[in-house]
Amino acid sequence: MLLFVTFLSYSLRGVAQQSTVVTNTTIIQLHKAGISKDIISTKIVNSACSFDLSTEGLIALKKEGVPDDIITIMIAKGSTATQNAATNPELALEPGLYYFNPTTHEYIEMDAAILTNSKAGGLGEAMERSVSGLFNAKLKATLSGKEANMKIAMTSPLFVFVFDKDKTGFNDNNQAKSNVESPNEFFLVKLTQGKRDREMVVAKENSVGGNIGIDDKLKVPFHYKKVQKGLYEVSTDNPLVLGEYCFMFAASTASTQGITHKVYDFSIQ
Repeated sequence: MLLFVTFLSYSLRGVAQQSTVVTNTTIIQLHKAGISKDIISTKIVNSACSFDLSTEGLIALKKEGVPDDIITIMIAKGSTATQNAATNPELALEPGLYYFNPTTHEYIEMDAAILTNSKAGGLGEAMERSVSGLFNAKLKATLSGKEANMKIAMTSPLFVFVFDKDKTGFNDNNQAKSNVESPNEFFLVKLTQGKRDREMVVAKENSVGGNIGIDDKLKVPFHYKKVQKGLYEVSTDNPLVLGEYCFMFAASTASTQGITHKVYDFSIQ
């Protein structure tokens, strides 16, 4: 399936940088670093907080040695995720993949599309292969439609990945769940546009051997910033050229015919 350039969404990034959210992990780290209870208490009172105050969360804090009076202040502060969302709408997003429109300041959820690994070369390729045993036969994965429904009118878009904190949010394919936790487990791929579909080469073979996987030339470099657990901002290293793209799980490159995978496709126009 998620290095640094100037982005078009400065305002969003400014908000994200100003909104440091204090979590259970923050408190545990401060306590283990030897920070005094008074300082930790002041940090809680003066910060936006998103605490896990469930029974399991409280037990975990106790096991890490966090003092009872600090836990009491955390409970009094409560989980202010709703307040945080008012200043940073990213924090209110449901699990999914989003495109941030800087013109309307909207987060537009990207729908999953189905990528099918089933298209091999045609008659011309078969004839050429029969003449030369060294000819590379290609297996291609395809997406229906010449263009994606998600159309983006900028070459340096900002995407937001939101994962379930219980690690069961994104499904890799239609067969099994995958504990995907970050954009680092995705590829961004440039698709070849055909008359009725979009495609990518996922395997090559000849009489000597074969290679399974997406050509590195088709992979678009990107980087990401972690806003908080399960929430990441993703941007490409360089402006995108016009064309068709998709985010796909890095584990979805197997070339077995008939296998389908979910991808998140978009057009740069």
